[in-house]
Amino acid sequence: MEAISKALLMIHVVAGFTSLGIFWIPMFTRKGGINHRKLGKVYVFLMWIVVITAALLSIKNVLIGRFIQAAFLGFLALITGNVLWSGMAMLRNKQGLSARFQSIQRILDFSVFLFGLVLVIYGIVLKGQGTGVLMLIFGILGMSDFPKVRAHLQGKSSTSVNWFDGHLDGMITSGIAAYTAFFVFGGRQFFEGWLPGYWAIIPWVAPTVIGMISMRYLKAYYATRRGAKSVG
Repeated sequence: MEAISKALLMIHVVAGFTSLGIFWIPMFTRKGGINHRKLGKVYVFLMWIVVITAALLSIKNVLIGRFIQAAFLGFLALITGNVLWSGMAMLRNKQGLSARFQSIQRILDFSVFLFGLVLVIYGIVLKGQGTGVLMLIFGILGMSDFPKVRAHLQGKSSTSVNWFDGHLDGMITSGIAAYTAFFVFGGRQFFEGWLPGYWAIIPWVAPTVIGMISMRYLKAYYATRRGAKSVG
């Protein structure tokens, strides 16, 4: 068991670290170009390895009684897999969201929300102390999917889609999740030395801030290009 765990962790770390480096190349290369498509596929492949190994390591932690570690890894695997799948599925649903797409998306959205609810309850039980703070933060993040869940329950899920924006949202959000996990968990000891006290929150928020700025810039840039083409 220990040898398998070490192998899974090594694969997880190598795939994750490599995907972080590749992430920006398809992001800022010409959309539809050979570099964007080929390196984009490599990034997605590596990220699925990260998600699968994280899920397996989470199961291992459950089996040995490390429930808190299992909860963190499981939740990160779920939210990353959710946006990664959604971003790529958008490319296959350019003409409108299929029934199959909506069914899978409904299951994933419900799963993220319920997992987030469990983490919040767990954090409250721990009285927000120690890892309880992380439980509350990640739990609230998961519960932020409530508007999607409510729309599903009310039968208001749309079948129309801006596939480009949906693809962009999924890919950038997967990068945000990956960088956040790396900075908060993988680089925690390093940043504790350089960012004491309240400055330690920077690794938590920096990926989200940079990712959202990049998302807004790219959407505005390509919207302008589409507008110019339609006028021309």
